[in-house]
Amino acid sequence: MVKKYTMQDIAKAANVSKATVSYVLNDKKNARISDETRRRILQIANLYQYVPNLSAKYLCDNRKKLIGIIIGDSSCKSFISECKIIYMLYEIFHADDYKLVLLDNKRQDNYMDLAYDLILAINISEEQIRNIGINTYSPMILFDSMFSDNLFFKLINNYQKAVEKAITLFDNEKECVLIYSLRNNKGINEKIEDIPLKKIAFTGENRKDIDVFVKNNIEKNFIAIGDIPGFIALSAIRYNQLILITFSENVAFPVEVKQVVFDSQVLKDYIKIIFKKLDTRQAVEKEQHIFLIDPS
Repeated sequence: MVKKYTMQDIAKAANVSKATVSYVLNDKKNARISDETRRRILQIANLYQYVPNLSAKYLCDNRKKLIGIIIGDSSCKSFISECKIIYMLYEIFHADDYKLVLLDNKRQDNYMDLAYDLILAINISEEQIRNIGINTYSPMILFDSMFSDNLFFKLINNYQKAVEKAITLFDNEKECVLIYSLRNNKGINEKIEDIPLKKIAFTGENRKDIDVFVKNNIEKNFIAIGDIPGFIALSAIRYNQLILITFSENVAFPVEVKQVVFDSQVLKDYIKIIFKKLDTRQAVEKEQHIFLIDPS
């Protein structure tokens, strides 16, 4: 049986009184409640699928469920095939029952008055996550992004395991070095920095530094996280010196370059699990909500 959450449940999760929750959910303007407390109550209410008055006019039983998609600035700071992610979402959320909306990652205030059933944010910074949390009260999945708040579900590529697998694919025992695309998200960059290999990050503005790094390590094995670092490395090394780590196989690389690909089916399954948790009101605010995606 689906649990029906009450204002008391929300009050307990937000560590406030039931009266405070009532004031917020009923949009009482004369109540002395801080903006931070108000936002947290509304976020927890949405996590529990308790619909705040703010968004009630957008909701009815026969409407299509609304899925928002936010993609961070790309350029060199992403290796994810956003098109593949969006295509995957259309496979999960069929058009008969769901409406997918691509949102502007720089103007969150434009959609703060809509009640999304889910927002999927891809490769975005901590500041962007914070702004989205302030301006919307919808459950959110972060993909390839970290944030220290249990209200957000986090789908994280397991870079450590991907690198470990890449090392086993070389046909020699030479030292491995790592070159990767710097992310928008500091938490993800820190996870990559923790990998115990000599490494350099490609920022989009340090091509000369990358060339020097490649030249100084020319006899070693290279592991590249991201397509652009992979292509840069290939300009100076042999095909069998490179292993590419990627979200979806890149056919632009020579067949001699082996690729470690994150498991897109696992990602799809996790998104389904999370949405089911939200839809059946099984999400618990105190849980960590972190899902690791291993290479296939």
